[in-house]
Amino acid sequence: MRRLLSGAAALAIASTIAFAGLATAAEEPESPEVMQLPAVLINEVSTMGPNGPLDEAIELINTTSEQVDLSNWVIRIYNQRNEVIQTIPLVDPLGGPLTLAPANNVGSTLVLTGAEFSGTTSTPNVLPVRFTGVEGIPALGGVAVFGSLAPTAFKIDGVAFSSPVTTAKEGVHAQPENQRTAQLNGSNTRNLLNQDTNNNQRDFSLQERTF
Repeated sequence: MRRLLSGAAALAIASTIAFAGLATAAEEPESPEVMQLPAVLINEVSTMGPNGPLDEAIELINTTSEQVDLSNWVIRIYNQRNEVIQTIPLVDPLGGPLTLAPANNVGSTLVLTGAEFSGTTSTPNVLPVRFTGVEGIPALGGVAVFGSLAPTAFKIDGVAFSSPVTTAKEGVHAQPENQRTAQLNGSNTRNLLNQDTNNNQRDFSLQERTF
């Protein structure tokens, strides 16, 4: 994910150089490293819908020009206390491997659908999931995707809907859904250009479902 200097840090660096008056090109601070986007992003999360709290879904999207093999990958669901309440292996309904097609191709997304899901999907990669509990994905919880089951596995992407969900959260948490947005068929959807700024509040907004 992109790691950028904060405005305050950049201003402090600039002020120091100006005050010294002796800065040369060699002394100027290096540009912050720009890292590639993760291969796969959480593109959309709906924690509830017109059919109730289990009318929910999670969409992952491949942002690269290459196929991505999801073997051994998992999604973890968190409650508001940042506790893992469910771990979902990313395998097809028969237990076989899942592969995402390159970006902008059919099959470049994967949609995990809840028991009462009321939407429709356009991808061949659909994974029905029985989310646990009466709420399924908690409205104030979070979702994160990892490259393996190991406790130390690298978090590929995450989104949280309240501040305490620190494992899934990136920057400031996204705005949670509520009963009103559920009846309006809303969901937390990533920005139009699939940018990942490492800040859930900036990267996601409540919009009408795309699935």
